[in-house]
Amino acid sequence: MDNLSLDETKALASCYSTMRGTSNLSVFALSGDEGDRTTYTSKLTFSDLAENFNIVPQDELPAGVMLQRELAKSRSRAIANYILSSEDFIFPEVIAIVETLSVSEFKQMGNVVQIQLDKTAFRYLVDGQGRLLAIKTLLEKHPELVSKTIDVKFVESRGIEADAQIFSDINGSQLAPNSSQHIAMDSRKVLSRFTKEAVRLTPSLCNIVDFTKSSVTTSSKTDNVWTLNQISKFLLILTGASAKKAETLFSDEAERTHWIGFLKLFFDKATCNPYIRETLVKGRSGAKGSIIGTATFLKSFALFGRIAVLNSMMEGQGKMDWSFMDKIADVDFSVENPEWIGRCLNGRGKFEDKTFNHGAVASYLCAVSGLHVPEELEAVEEEVLMMRAKIKRQLRESEGDKQASLKLAS
Repeated sequence: MDNLSLDETKALASCYSTMRGTSNLSVFALSGDEGDRTTYTSKLTFSDLAENFNIVPQDELPAGVMLQRELAKSRSRAIANYILSSEDFIFPEVIAIVETLSVSEFKQMGNVVQIQLDKTAFRYLVDGQGRLLAIKTLLEKHPELVSKTIDVKFVESRGIEADAQIFSDINGSQLAPNSSQHIAMDSRKVLSRFTKEAVRLTPSLCNIVDFTKSSVTTSSKTDNVWTLNQISKFLLILTGASAKKAETLFSDEAERTHWIGFLKLFFDKATCNPYIRETLVKGRSGAKGSIIGTATFLKSFALFGRIAVLNSMMEGQGKMDWSFMDKIADVDFSVENPEWIGRCLNGRGKFEDKTFNHGAVASYLCAVSGLHVPEELEAVEEEVLMMRAKIKRQLRESEGDKQASLKLAS
């Protein structure tokens, strides 16, 4: 077996012995040539899949030998929830490595064949273990799912090395959609639907949000400023909702209407500032040289909006008083403004995108606009001063190192 020692071969054989069947499996399939081998694709019911395949027992494999990666049970739980919550669930095929197959051809039926997997033959899923565990788990409590089907591609084993290569080829070449693409294509989650609706109905955003990229950088060949997944995060910060709570919040039409109305006014009022106005009107070219076209600013601005809402509620305003926005008209959002050092820029002039940074920028905007900051942000200004002192110390130390190097060189 593929250059394994005698002990390793015995351990692998022992593992294979746990992955045999209890009865023969006979199904019709479509045969096809892939590379230099013939594969067979069939539809199995959930019950047939669960009865004929087991999870690969990782602890029984010899060291350094892999048939499958370790099973992520959280992934299986997510798949099970997907099946239960989606009437229109659909899966890609799973791929089964089998020791051997008996194939009966029917000349009058083209590539339709009958395959038989003997119960004594080892078999396992080189791709699809998460789906297998989800299905096995669900069938224990949901017998109504036994007749649901899934495509299975049967591949005859060529030895541990060649079989493992199939796993590597499948997973090494896959490119998962990024978070923006997922939101753009997803119509199941309420947050995904609302994010797209909010962008489409907010004039200031509809032409500067990228639906295909997870982030937009200075080297990106687009004039978009932010991305769809960044707007989704913006909405969660603005409303103070978790992703789970957002599913309920944005299911309410009145809430959706309210927050879209807020977005329109929030960005419209923000155009009193020339940096924000240039960005919203011209896109990325208008954001050049400022902090506006960054994920850090967007999250900070969302927090600023959230604080404004809380201020309005505390003051018992029946209708939002937007006069506070006029006070940010003269804020210098250029990256040259030293105010951003220690808030969203580090000592090297690079952007930092952490919760502290969002709070530090929002705190400054609150101070300028006269908004009261919530209790959790009261200590931010002290932290900013400490951060700046740390940055100055680092710069002095760096300068000292340079001077010492010059003296040694001379």
